[in-house]
Amino acid sequence: MMPRARTTLWVALQLLTIAMASPLASPLASPLAAAPPVHPADTVYFRDPQGQFDAARFDTLTANALRVLLDDAAAKGLPTGPLINRALEGAARRVGGQRILSVVRAHAAALIEAKAALGEGSTVAELDAGATALRAGIDARSLTLVRGTRPNGTAVTALVVLTDLVKRGVPTATAREAVATIGRNPRSDDALLGLQATVAKNSQRGPGMALDALNRYVRGTVTGTVSPSTPATSDRKPVRPPDS
Repeated sequence: MMPRARTTLWVALQLLTIAMASPLASPLASPLAAAPPVHPADTVYFRDPQGQFDAARFDTLTANALRVLLDDAAAKGLPTGPLINRALEGAARRVGGQRILSVVRAHAAALIEAKAALGEGSTVAELDAGATALRAGIDARSLTLVRGTRPNGTAVTALVVLTDLVKRGVPTATAREAVATIGRNPRSDDALLGLQATVAKNSQRGPGMALDALNRYVRGTVTGTVSPSTPATSDRKPVRPPDS
């Protein structure tokens, strides 16, 4: 190639490089580079920082109704996290939108009552457990009594165990007295978990056997003896009963 031809080709390549780098050369630029960032418009954040609501998990009507319910709950000073969890549980189980809304409304109302029964200083977990107890048919007075047995500690385990006992057929008054009695003792959470496991195991043999096992377990806990019906357990978290 002649020297002049090489010089002309080099100049042409330089001009082409400058043209491609110019902002005016948008037709040559990659369409991906010019695209604006995409924001997840279907993810709505509410005033309560504990929860995050993904509207994409629900149909449009249900999602819009849930937005209203959650905003209303936040405006009343209620934690929205437990409400979002109930809605997501329903979606995961493929429950219909109306049923999901009904459960969320019921839980929001129960959170208000639980807050009054347990006190303003209660944690989100305590309010959630208290609301679940109320929806299981346990009265607010029982919640206040159980809360009183744990003045310096969390009442979550006691409330969850109380709810589970009642759902397994133990009369509310009996379950409340058993949980309150054990709750006043040191290491009460471990003892309460043992009570829950004992009643769960014996409830398969009938309500009478479950009640008898409960009474024997409470007597053994109070006297410090080891109840033969107490199962060994390494799980230190209470098992939340299924939501209704």
